[in-house]
Amino acid sequence: MLAGELTRRWESIAPSRAVSVTDLLAPRRAYWKATRGPVEPSPERAARIEEGRLVHRAIERLIAGEGAIEVRVRRAGVVGRLDALTDRPIEFKTTRFARAAAQVVSDRPEYVDQLAMYCALAGNPEGRLITAVPDAEAAWSVRVADLHFLDTASIEAEMHHRADRLREALARRTPSPLPRCPWFDRGCEYRDAANCDCTGEEVEEPRLAPESSLTPTERTDLETELQARLNAIVRSVRPAGLRRFRELIYPRRAYFDRTAVPSEEGEERAGTPGAPVSPTYERLVETIEGGALGEVARLPTRADEPEEEVPAFRGLPYLARTSRSTRVPGAEELFDRSPQYALELGFRCAATGTDIGRVIVVYERAADARDRLRVYELTFRPITAFSRLWRAREAALVHAVETGSFRELPACPSWMFPECPYRGDCGCDDPPDRSQR
Repeated sequence: MLAGELTRRWESIAPSRAVSVTDLLAPRRAYWKATRGPVEPSPERAARIEEGRLVHRAIERLIAGEGAIEVRVRRAGVVGRLDALTDRPIEFKTTRFARAAAQVVSDRPEYVDQLAMYCALAGNPEGRLITAVPDAEAAWSVRVADLHFLDTASIEAEMHHRADRLREALARRTPSPLPRCPWFDRGCEYRDAANCDCTGEEVEEPRLAPESSLTPTERTDLETELQARLNAIVRSVRPAGLRRFRELIYPRRAYFDRTAVPSEEGEERAGTPGAPVSPTYERLVETIEGGALGEVARLPTRADEPEEEVPAFRGLPYLARTSRSTRVPGAEELFDRSPQYALELGFRCAATGTDIGRVIVVYERAADARDRLRVYELTFRPITAFSRLWRAREAALVHAVETGSFRELPACPSWMFPECPYRGDCGCDDPPDRSQR
């Protein structure tokens, strides 16, 4: 039984702060992000991020038929998200620097180190680095290099050493033991915002995977075909109209999120996203992602929207949730007690063309520890009913934003109202029935 298997994983976890592979590429920047929060990117940087994101979506479509995309793996508190996994981990980068694959390996050590850590986490010394460079004709040139890492055990040991050092710095609230940020003089957003105290004189950390520890092979035989296919897909990818599935579940809240005007003081309204993740939820995610490589991956969607990913556990879309309810509901009660679970999971299934999904819930206050973790499997037939509801709610939201009339949008459920930053303006306290059923 899946719930029993996940419960055994849950009980075997030794709690530790999760550290991502990208944190280990620039631990000082990771420190400032954790202690001072993210920095709003400049319009120019935001445009580059959006461009890279669209190309990433294109490469995912290109690779989706050959392997899994955005595969997640956790090992001893280190989290990796592989862009793709075929017979080897694949890392994909967009860059403005047009270089041959061999030059990318020597001039972009952070790309190599990131792929090296993914290979160590995957237990596979073979990896592939794909870089895409925009040319003057608004197309993309592709470079491909296969890398063989000679000693993944040493890479893994160093990776965990760096993770422990970052955790210690965060616990002691000082970045002093962390190395010089590789982005210090390359446009670090925390330095530009005067949001750090880095001097640039910190000790520079050696490469995690120096060139002497790997064997690169240029794959010019793959470049021409990949380039042609990538450019064909890029031309068909457009920015998504919907940002998150949440907009379909709570369209009236989505209306106010989209149309709210920031205050003159620049303060965020109470209740905006960005609240700390609970330790229970973090442990649940580690439980789900801590199994065999490839268990958790992203399912390709059949449309360009929404932008939010659809993670799958063993091939089926899933939701991970925590609850403080003192009573653990049976499968037949779940829809009545938490209809939002069925709505969100149904929309995710519709987006990916599947009709079965799972909700994995940890009940923090369960009287019996054996009931703490529950897995509910939901079947949606016909799934086209959710597709029709999707389009109807999307059209209504777009119309409301264009006309400024939100009263026709479904009101949010009553449990959201007390903490809503728009209460008093949204009218959700007026309708007598706000059920999502």
